[in-house]
Amino acid sequence: MFKPNFSLTLRNAALVLALSACGLASAQTLHVELNTASLLNTGFIDLQFNAGNSPVVFASAAISHLNGFGDLSGVELQGDVQKQGGGFVFGNTTSYNDLFQAISFGGKVSFDVTFGGLPDPAASGIESKFAVSLYGADRTTALGNYNQLDGSLMSFSWVPTAGAGVVTSDITDSTIASISAVPEPSSWAMLGAGLVLVGVARRRKLAA
Repeated sequence: MFKPNFSLTLRNAALVLALSACGLASAQTLHVELNTASLLNTGFIDLQFNAGNSPVVFASAAISHLNGFGDLSGVELQGDVQKQGGGFVFGNTTSYNDLFQAISFGGKVSFDVTFGGLPDPAASGIESKFAVSLYGADRTTALGNYNQLDGSLMSFSWVPTAGAGVVTSDITDSTIASISAVPEPSSWAMLGAGLVLVGVARRRKLAA
């Protein structure tokens, strides 16, 4: 597995407790999909969430709606990663935060990721990076057209700021990796209302 090559500082656990007392920055949920149809047999998916600068501004990445991950009883977690319900929550309070899981290739692997954390009080653009990689059965051979620095097929840079925060993405291999936005509840409500109005209009037209 690739490991970050930048220096990191440890974050005091008390900072995590501060989440309950401070306003959180949050970003729209994003849907990540990996098409492994071009890959053979089995391998591993590797997810990392690490701070990229010092000092570290606390941030988190929650993954949910996991599909294609197989049996999670053998998942390997390192650093600030915890299982939560059917998904996992990454923090950036340690120098290396990683999820490593065996998967079967040939289909689609997907999950949703939502970023959060404490707003950067200095507004200095201190980011954390969420990276997605695939490895072969030997656990070390990076697959696809990966980033030569960290082995990732795609990555997200997340900066918690007051309000929505700022997230940017980079896809190294678009033949395997893709990203799409997950509509927020308000968007689903608007869509539902629109469909109802369309249905009402159609019934009135048929009755006329």
